[in-house]
Amino acid sequence: MQNFSFHNPVKILFGKGQIANIATEIPTNAKILMTYGGG
Repeated sequence: MQNFSFHNPVKILFGKGQIANIATEIPTNAKILMTYGGG
């Protein structure tokens, strides 16, 4: 394997009602990946 560096700054919101806080967390020019599971 070749040497490499990986940096992944991530903020994850957990818990009930957190979907309401998403809009305040995302900068206007951001690209996001949002996943959802019903379990």
